[in-house]
Amino acid sequence: MKLLTTIAAVLISISAYSQNYVEYNRGTFTQNGEELSMEQIDDLTLLHKAGVGNFRRGNKFNRMHKNQYQRNTNNIINLLGSGATGIYGGIGVYGGVIGIILGYDSEPRYLRLGALFLGAGTGLCVVSYKAFSRITSYEMCLPKRDEEFKKVADKINQAIDAVGPSAQSSNQ
Repeated sequence: MKLLTTIAAVLISISAYSQNYVEYNRGTFTQNGEELSMEQIDDLTLLHKAGVGNFRRGNKFNRMHKNQYQRNTNNIINLLGSGATGIYGGIGVYGGVIGIILGYDSEPRYLRLGALFLGAGTGLCVVSYKAFSRITSYEMCLPKRDEEFKKVADKINQAIDAVGPSAQSSNQ
């Protein structure tokens, strides 16, 4: 009798446990077969303290897909930022190489100054590349949104796993 009770308890907890996972598929989140609104997903991310940044970025790509003005504004800002940091980065790399060449034979302070400019210029070039890579087209918005929202669902599910089945029934 005790064995049957234990088996029944395990089966009930497994079925209840597996139903609380959040799934994402092409713009919709579901839990227990029911579609969840974005507000409910936002509440879940805040409740579990998981995936908040990914949810914010996913919504940003969703808005940019629907709003051409916002997409163009984002692209112009990233293009200007990447261009400016790229120019200063190139100047820094060029100045650093010249300083290293001049300091190699003559004075060590040119060598140190050249290394400093080379490092700063390289860092600015990396920042420029990261800003330039954030430029999005209309076709890129939905795949990036889906990628971020899948991360949100995974992080929420990991938080649900960490909490365990006993606390999940209170989330409903």
